[in-house]
This record gives sequence, structure tokens and C-alpha cells, in this order.
Amino acid sequence: MPAAGLTPAQVAAYLERIDHEPVGSPTASALASLQAAHLVAVPFENLHVQAGLGVGVDLDWSFAKVVTDRRGGWCFELNGSFAALLAALGFEVLRRSAQVVSPETTTLGPPLDHLCLEVAAVDGSRWLCDVGFGDSTLSPVPIPNGSEETSSTSNPAGRLRRRTDGSLEYLEPVEGRWVMQYLVAPTAHEQHEFEERSRALQTPPGYFTEKPFATRALGPTGERVWLLKDRLKRRADDGTITETPVPADEWAATLRRWFGMDPPGR
Repeated sequence: MPAAGLTPAQVAAYLERIDHEPVGSPTASALASLQAAHLVAVPFENLHVQAGLGVGVDLDWSFAKVVTDRRGGWCFELNGSFAALLAALGFEVLRRSAQVVSPETTTLGPPLDHLCLEVAAVDGSRWLCDVGFGDSTLSPVPIPNGSEETSSTSNPAGRLRRRTDGSLEYLEPVEGRWVMQYLVAPTAHEQHEFEERSRALQTPPGYFTEKPFATRALGPTGERVWLLKDRLKRRADDGTITETPVPADEWAATLRRWFGMDPPGR
């Protein structure tokens, strides 16, 4: 039976939302399948934040937005709701705080800057799962026990490196080298602890408040689409990027065509 948090009916609705079959056992292969399905079905987007409408971090808010309203969100919403689904399916789930590396200054953001998940499968294997970081690995990354590095098996790929203090560096390939994207703290948190940082990131100026965007994976081998303020960008599985201008009067229709939703408030 599903654990407290989501009812059986909500679990069924969530699986339908991500076009995934019911899960018989909380295995590592089921976890990988669920993460990939989520990244294809549910976009990473800032539309409520950018429009100044505000978002929450609690499960009632996130489930309604992601599943009932069939929209997307950012890490606090997407990984928050995904954590509830995984727990209901029998996985052991811990919410982890991560400090995101600024691409401009290469410095770390504050604690609770990003929500990601540590998930244990039925065989005891432990994985970093993240459906709320935009263009990142499609499959969970095995969490290393010691100083060795571990990598995901998907394209795009992700890698984990453990520091001596127990924190984890999450890295992605950038121009032929592995570059840290965020640092995962070694302790777990409750969902409500991310509320303050969520409110701060909704306050202008900042990346999430400046321009609207939505992005999602298109398939298992790296295909992806982005809708930005004035253009649609697509990446093929060979890495080829194409961009198409999107006039302002066609933006809402383009959002609907590629992401199945309208601008918030409509």
C-alpha cells in the first residue's frame, strides 16, 4: 500500500501524468524508468515565478500543480512531488540540500539553494535522483561509498564525487571536462525547510524572475526542447542544436504545443 503522503488514487494519477506503468517493486531499474519518464513528461519551468504569481513547496501545492493542473515547476516543486511518489511506491527517500555553483563566478550558492533526492532501492543501492535541475542526467547517479567517482548511464550524463566531509559533488561534462554543478550536503532535510530559500529565489532580480522559460527532455538519448522568451531551441540526440524565432503573439501557442499548458493565469 502507498505510504502516507499520497493516496492510492493520487499515485495512480501521478503515474498517468508521467505515462508510466504501475511499479511492482522499488527496484533500481524501476527508479531509473520513473526518473526518465518524469523528465520527459513534466517540464522544468519558471512561469509562475516569472509572472510574480508565487509558488509553494508543500506537497498539496506541488501535486496540484504538477499532476492535477499538468504543469511543471522548479526543484522545490518537482523533486518535492517526486519524493512523495517514490515514497508511496516503497522507496526510501531523503531530501538533500545542495548549493548550486554560479556559472559566472564559480562560487557556491547558499545552503538549501537546491532540493535533490537520495533514494534507496529494494536491493540497498543508493542513488542521487533529480528531476528539477533542467538539462541534467536522465538517469539516477549511484552514490559512491568511498572516494571513487560514479556516473549515470544516460545521455546527458552526470557524475558524483564524494568529499572527505561526506558531501557530494555533482558534475556534468562541459566542453570535454567534468565541471561541478552543485554540492550536496551530507544531512537530510524536511520539505518545509526549503520554504525560505524558495521565497528568496522568487524575489527580483534573479535568474528565475527575469525571463520566462520551459524545458523538458524529449527522449532517452539526450533530445531536449527549450522555450525561451523569444525562441524555441531543440537538441537532437547527436547534440545538434536548432533554434527557431518565436514572435510574442505565438508564444502561448508554442508553449501549448510543446508543453501542453497555457501561460499561468489564462
